[in-house]
Amino acid sequence: MLRALLLALLPASLLGASSAAATQTQAYVLTTDFSTGSCSAVNLDTRVVSKDVTGVWNDAVVRWYDHKIYVVNRAGQDNIQVVDPAASFATVLQFSTGPGSNPQDIAFYSPSKAYVSLYDRQALLVCNPATGATLDTISLAQFADADHLPEMAHLALVGSHLFVAIQRLDRLSGYVPTGPGLVAVIDCEADTVLDVDPVTPGVQAITLVTKNPVTTFSYIPDSGRLLIGCAGKFLVNDGGIEAIDVHTLQSLGLISTEAQLGGDIGDIEWWSPTHSYAIVSDASYNSSLVSFDPSTGAKIATVRSPGGFSLPDCAIDDRGELYVADNGYTTAGLYVYRAGTDALLAGPLDTGLPPNQITFDEERSEVAGAPDGGAPPARLEFAAPAPNPARGDVTLDLRLPEAGPARIEVLDVAGRRVATIADGPRPAGEWRLTWRALGAGGTPLPSGVYQVRARVGALERVRRIAIVR
Repeated sequence: MLRALLLALLPASLLGASSAAATQTQAYVLTTDFSTGSCSAVNLDTRVVSKDVTGVWNDAVVRWYDHKIYVVNRAGQDNIQVVDPAASFATVLQFSTGPGSNPQDIAFYSPSKAYVSLYDRQALLVCNPATGATLDTISLAQFADADHLPEMAHLALVGSHLFVAIQRLDRLSGYVPTGPGLVAVIDCEADTVLDVDPVTPGVQAITLVTKNPVTTFSYIPDSGRLLIGCAGKFLVNDGGIEAIDVHTLQSLGLISTEAQLGGDIGDIEWWSPTHSYAIVSDASYNSSLVSFDPSTGAKIATVRSPGGFSLPDCAIDDRGELYVADNGYTTAGLYVYRAGTDALLAGPLDTGLPPNQITFDEERSEVAGAPDGGAPPARLEFAAPAPNPARGDVTLDLRLPEAGPARIEVLDVAGRRVATIADGPRPAGEWRLTWRALGAGGTPLPSGVYQVRARVGALERVRRIAIVR
């Protein structure tokens, strides 16, 4: 069902990037021999590499925001390093995430607010990326297993919701997954954990069908889907690539499995509904870059297989070029392929130390909250329905940032509209409605979980409510 939906919802414009519309100019590549770390820059027009433009930790993650490179220096350094390419790649800010915190990722809500996942802590860090000041922490302790740590990993920001991958590994028994992976959802306006299942007592995260979410998220805007790769237990083909609906906050299941792709998932890169990419490793720890068809889950081809555990990352630029990091002993370098055809365009590009992770100087992130360099955009505020669960009347409070046609409707779990609460022009400002939990025909809706969707102009917010009869 999901595969057909992806094909139906994605326009032709997402079937490939146009080089004529390309705005990216540089790739920034973290390089490491796991003793020394560095960063190199690649000119996307000429593919000329400027090696070792700045030093970084030997275990790091790189992100781009607001014209700067943000380096997440992980265990052993525990800090965020901000590098300015316009200042000869000088480190213009470096701030601690806490001794022993082991930061994993950073996601930007605005120029003055970002989130950092901490692998060895119970709480998500909220900070000001412009100054390094700590703004808040958000506890995710409720999602931990017996070792009392949730093992929060990669982050994705979609609108005002932050998605946090929770691995739930038992480090007391060798970091084995203890149950299905989770994705916690943070309301970035309130900095609170959203309850995605109002029926179940407590605050619930999205429960994945597989274990150990290890890859970065890949967002498909037009279909409202987030993809993430789950490795499960290593050396066992029990994981795959899972999809999440960002509106209903539910897992939609697997679109491809490790058995189909040929090994443990290490990375994923979306290109089109019929041709995308994954890095997998087999039972002998040989990694391969494979192309696959998301509409069927089937592997299309092995694009690169140099032998050994040597392919840590891949990324597609806005020209439709797939950059692949190879850190093998005899094959080290960047390799560039044409996305969609798997044709080799260039490589190996010498990056100095072996390449380990890639990002681009995109002016606006594909998974974004506020536009780079500006204040958060105007938002439709929609408070949680009350009471929830409900038996009768439900109060809905909204704040409209602008006047416009407003439509408030109720959808069932299959996405079918079962009631329209309001439909017509509305002025900006506060708005309170009372809904009697009735369906389109004026009859009481049966017990279940529903979505209340508010749309005002181009703005949209969705809240979930449980009806109990």
